[in-house]
Amino acid sequence: MDNVAATSKMVRLYIATGFLYFVIGTILLAFNLSGTAGVDRDPIFILLLYGFVTQLIFGVSYIFVPGVSRHSGANYKVIIAEYVLLNAGIIAFEGVALTGHKEVAVILGGLIVMIVAVLLHAVNIWRTIIGRKSGNAT
Repeated sequence: MDNVAATSKMVRLYIATGFLYFVIGTILLAFNLSGTAGVDRDPIFILLLYGFVTQLIFGVSYIFVPGVSRHSGANYKVIIAEYVLLNAGIIAFEGVALTGHKEVAVILGGLIVMIVAVLLHAVNIWRTIIGRKSGNAT
């Protein structure tokens, strides 16, 4: 599979995962608003912001940025790392927050890996914008 096809597969995965988080977040928000679940709104908004919005931004940016810049400098291995880190952070943060336990170390760890994923994405997109080639092994 070439880099373009592999990236296209990751784009679809980002978007599908984002919509999964959107559905889960919407259901949790409905339970929260109806008073049937004792879930704080903070984890719901993290789920909707990082789970849905950020996943869509990541996925769509790998479609649009190479087309606009006419370069494909994004590194496929970094795209995978972004996806894994972002989702690991969301799952860690949500798992602790939704259970009601205040495991500060896990929550901070989840937030840190989400931030690392965002920074990796920024660097990978920047490489694409400026047209710098990266070692894209597929």
